[in-house]
Amino acid sequence: MVGVAGESFKTYFIGRSRLVPFLNAWLKAPERAILPHHFMIAHILEVVDNYSPTREIVFLLESFDEATFFYLKNLPITPPQCYEQVRKTWDEFQPGVNAWQDEQLPRVD
Repeated sequence: MVGVAGESFKTYFIGRSRLVPFLNAWLKAPERAILPHHFMIAHILEVVDNYSPTREIVFLLESFDEATFFYLKNLPITPPQCYEQVRKTWDEFQPGVNAWQDEQLPRVD
């Protein structure tokens, strides 16, 4: 689960081998009448096949009936560096718990 601007999103990893069936099923939903499916899928596969996972990020964010594909490049830190920083400071990233709330929680020593 990922939270952005007060909204929560379920997260899934779709491996390359399952990406085409996933996109076909996702794009065929009636509320997603967008560009011809073959064009959209070909474009997404081209990006996925050519991005550098150690320097770039590709993801789909679905909110209500809309979706946006993101291809993030030229990041200030690499995805592995970001992962390590978040992992080391995970307590700061707990959704819904700010510093004041954390201070109000009973301490167990």
